Amino acid sequence: MSTIPLNLGQLRGELRSQLQARHLHREGDTLELLAHGESNLIFRLNDARLVRLAVNTPNQRFAGDASRVSAFEAAILRYLQGAGLSHELLGAQLQPSADFPYTYLLTNYIPGVPLDYGRRHLQQCAETLARLQRLPAQPLMPHLQRVSHPLTLFFQESLDYAQPYLNSPGADPEVVAMLEVLLAKAEARLSVENLLSEHPHECLVHGDHTHDNWVINEHSAYLIDWEWAEIGSPAGDLGHFLSPVTVCRRHGYKMPPGDKQFCLAAYYQALGDRTLAETIRVHFSVFGAFPALRSLCWTAGYWITANRWYADSVSTSAAARLERLQASQRQFPQMWAEVMALLEEPLP
Repeated sequence: MSTIPLNLGQLRGELRSQLQARHLHREGDTLELLAHGESNLIFRLNDARLVRLAVNTPNQRFAGDASRVSAFEAAILRYLQGAGLSHELLGAQLQPSADFPYTYLLTNYIPGVPLDYGRRHLQQCAETLARLQRLPAQPLMPHLQRVSHPLTLFFQESLDYAQPYLNSPGADPEVVAMLEVLLAKAEARLSVENLLSEHPHECLVHGDHTHDNWVINEHSAYLIDWEWAEIGSPAGDLGHFLSPVTVCRRHGYKMPPGDKQFCLAAYYQALGDRTLAETIRVHFSVFGAFPALRSLCWTAGYWITANRWYADSVSTSAAARLERLQASQRQFPQMWAEVMALLEEPLP
């Protein structure tokens, strides 16, 4: 990822000029920064639209090319058009130009709030995931990576994400030892990966269930930000959604075991298919811990490689993300213990 700070005021002016040239912004229209993350700047255009500007990508699958992310997400939103599961794509600029080196998507604005992990929200999210994972994956095959060996892939990506910390001269020896034990425990479970092919089910997997990637209102729960999407096991989403690392990102929250079981029961019921539910139970037992493993290793690596360009930003979103990074260092031992417990759960 780039470590060059962005001039947000200048960038907003340049984006406004680009939108005006395409007759998407008129005199008197408002364009306000809504969110500032590691990968995107989200601007609200008047009341009903969003402009999602790709400026970075921590996702190694895009080889550092943020412009590829816009095209990738546009393909997914076209696939989901009208399904009521995410934003509706209204327009896109998928190639950077000499005078504007960024790409963007134009979507509708969805009113709502982020996931709060109360049971009402858990029920709505479970129903959305069940609807998503029953959709046929074939139309997306040309556009998305197909993960046919998810344990192997996630284990390798976990190694890669942890490496900056493991190789850092300033690494805490205790944290290094914790990561090494965790990775050894995960490696010992790779031998059961064949159970997934014996119980096949592939679907669109969102892959990043941080609480602010959900927008929830009285009608439904909607998923946003598809940068980490792939075709693969539905346990990729279940595992990430219920991961203690993911859940902890909301103000250090720890989900009670009863709420986790409530969410899983709501999800399996919403599938409306007993055979499919049994198949996904096998997937979750085999693979469900690996999204948490990858997230924890990414967290440790991020302490070394984090893009600090948002540290000087005055936006609430940027300040919250910086605090989350610092909090993750304090919470790491608790998260490590919870991920270890997941890797020690019995296999089918």
